[in-house]
Amino acid sequence: MDADEPLANPRHETYCRERVAGKTQRQAMLAAYPDRARWKPETVDNKACKLEATDEVKARITALKRIAAERATTTRANVLAGMSETFEAGVERVRKAGEGKPLDYVAVNAVTQLGKTLLDALPEERAEQRGEFTRDFALLIGRDFFRPHMLMATGAQTEFWCKGGRGSLKSSWASIELVRHIEDNPGEHAAAVMKRKNSLRDAVYAQVVWAIHQLELDDEYEMPVSTLKIRKKSTGQVIFFAGCDDPHKSKGLKPPFGFIGFLWFEECDQFKGMSELRTVRQSAARGGERAIVVYTYNPPRTRDNWANKEADRRRDAGQEVFDSCYTDAPPEWLGAQFIADAEDLRQTDEQAYRHEYLGEPVGYGGQIFDRVEFREVTDAEIASFERVHAGQDFGWFPDPWALTLSEWQPGEHRVVTFYEDGGCKLQPPETAERVKRALTWPDREGAEPAYHRLRVLSDDASPDRIQAQRDEGVDARAAGKGGLRDMSYRFLQSVHWVIDPARCPNLAREVRAAEFEMDPATGEYSGDYPDGNDHWIDATRYALMDVVTKRGAYKNAARKV
Repeated sequence: MDADEPLANPRHETYCRERVAGKTQRQAMLAAYPDRARWKPETVDNKACKLEATDEVKARITALKRIAAERATTTRANVLAGMSETFEAGVERVRKAGEGKPLDYVAVNAVTQLGKTLLDALPEERAEQRGEFTRDFALLIGRDFFRPHMLMATGAQTEFWCKGGRGSLKSSWASIELVRHIEDNPGEHAAAVMKRKNSLRDAVYAQVVWAIHQLELDDEYEMPVSTLKIRKKSTGQVIFFAGCDDPHKSKGLKPPFGFIGFLWFEECDQFKGMSELRTVRQSAARGGERAIVVYTYNPPRTRDNWANKEADRRRDAGQEVFDSCYTDAPPEWLGAQFIADAEDLRQTDEQAYRHEYLGEPVGYGGQIFDRVEFREVTDAEIASFERVHAGQDFGWFPDPWALTLSEWQPGEHRVVTFYEDGGCKLQPPETAERVKRALTWPDREGAEPAYHRLRVLSDDASPDRIQAQRDEGVDARAAGKGGLRDMSYRFLQSVHWVIDPARCPNLAREVRAAEFEMDPATGEYSGDYPDGNDHWIDATRYALMDVVTKRGAYKNAARKV
């Protein structure tokens, strides 16, 4: 059948025309089959995917896009030609204005306005056109990514599932491939997507800026941090950065022309499952024949997490899953401190090392904290503590105010939580007194108890309560928790956490009950940390936030490797 002719099935023809008009698969399906509006959205999406996968529909959509592009090109050329003629006529009238004759302001305005418009519309003039974009990528990417690079460069594969621990260079590779795609495809755009918007600036945005610098293209791109969009000056191509706290709002990724041909999901395990990723993908990558999609993530700790199961499913189906590890990266790329941190963790806590650096899932089920030891913490132990950290989570009712004290033992990669307090409807002066009571102890046997004015890292959401406690003599400070919730949860998952259930009954109860959220549609653990019934857990997270952010491997993993 000739793809330039309408399809025999009028509903299929309607679907194709709606897709070329910019509608999503779901919208196009409902336009062609209005009676399916009563169906579940997932069922409509499934039918649309199957229909669009047929050769007949794919060919028709391609033909309609070609026809539309030809019309658009002709129209643009005609408009620019007409504007150019008007511009030249205006310049001529200005030139003919002799001495003593009033200046033709109509012509001046025409020249000025049309000149601005033409400068925006026409491409920049260059002394010579740059040839094909080439770089020695063997010097820019880790050896674990030589194969996916070749598959992508030759067009042999368009979807890449990449997992690995810290320092495995997967984010470096993805960002370099994204910029390379922009250089090789002047009619296409790219997008880097994460689950949470507040992580974009220090993660994927910084990573793409790094890639542009590595490829020596700094002068080719506008990189304003304020807009979180990067634009190639000569072509107008855009690199979008999107946080998908609500995946259904990803429709904002609308390029000025063409389509998004490269889509990178960073930390894709933070999404609730493949259904969320498909929603974003269908919305962002619509309009093109096909798009390159890259998924990168550190494997979650539990084997039952959906992302780990998805990797197994792909392998079982004969699809390639790309593993990477810091041991395959050039040591000079990672730095001596990174290597030392990894080796130190290997010596002190092999299981944490296997998960964090080798990228191995080492836990089972949906339990979040599977490395907790519940035991008595003796007075003698407490007397020997030298690195006590205090944290509090503000509440009123029914959520309580919660306080914990913990000892951080970096040599053993261990946290020991030995004190808690809490209650509802407590005013700042009373909580301040309780904090001072908790921080009062004798410095040696036989000495009088003394107040130790340690920093108390606190819930950022209550600056007024922090100030009220400071007025009472407590060194309360904001924990700086924005964007660090997942990071601090992962830290507590990775350490050997000792909790005295007699001294800290509320914390012990919360930790024992803490489970990853489960997707009710699939029955799989989503990897999301629960929000609620975690007041003393939050207090402990805040207490250790300075440890979390000072550990170089935690702070810099997303932006550099």
